Amino acid sequence: MADVGAVGIPLSREGDAQSTEAARLKHSFYRHLLGSARFFAQHARTFENRAVQQGQLGGGAAGDLVRHRSYVSGAILSAAAFLEASINELYLELHGLRSNERTRLPRRVLADLGRFWSDIERAPVLHRYQVVLMVADAERFDERRAPFHDADSLMKLRDALVHFRPERPESRRRLRTLEQRLRNRFDLNPLAPRDSEWFPDLCLSAECAEWAVKAADDFTEDFCKRMALPARGLAWCDVSTRPRARDVELEAERRVPSAELVNGTAPNGDTSSPIGR
Repeated sequence: MADVGAVGIPLSREGDAQSTEAARLKHSFYRHLLGSARFFAQHARTFENRAVQQGQLGGGAAGDLVRHRSYVSGAILSAAAFLEASINELYLELHGLRSNERTRLPRRVLADLGRFWSDIERAPVLHRYQVVLMVADAERFDERRAPFHDADSLMKLRDALVHFRPERPESRRRLRTLEQRLRNRFDLNPLAPRDSEWFPDLCLSAECAEWAVKAADDFTEDFCKRMALPARGLAWCDVSTRPRARDVELEAERRVPSAELVNGTAPNGDTSSPIGR
């Protein structure tokens, strides 16, 4: 399927050969969010490996534990935010198509999405994906199996971080259920004492951060295949300082001069980045 740059919606004009036009949003953040999640996960892994090599098992300094937890939490929150931003931006991309353009999705689907969206835009994030699949007559996810089950576990882990209220009995019950869901999904945090609480101390490990990124990426890639859309996950989200050819084209279209972009180099001449590796 054709690479269509910023939004990934394959289009063709009436009477023309297949072409790639993009209905652009003023700003798009979903790819940056997944890139951020990967960035935080990589730093959590580097930090954790270094601490293990230095023998800081089960009793790291308080400042080190806070720094490590910040990386892991950042990966989880960014991965969950990516899932929400991606489906919201996809709707806006489809909704913004001009009347003289047609997608490989039927016009009926575009019209139905416009009618449904006002009712579901505040619904749970993964439910929005299911509704889009239903409207497009595509196969919906089995919510008891991967990748939906893992993405749902990611959203529940995100909720545990954002709405952490351990003094409430219902919160403790939800945490016990979450622990059962995530058991054996990833290794526990080696920097926390072994007698620590599962959440947040033992749960928030580098491998947990990596699992969060993978759960979000696997889910969105499966969704794109069901919708016959180009990739929107890590396969498309190449976070690096070297622009791709399509990025250069978009900059030229916007008439923003950029010697670095034209030359394919970062401003300091470095063409690599730890974020993209």
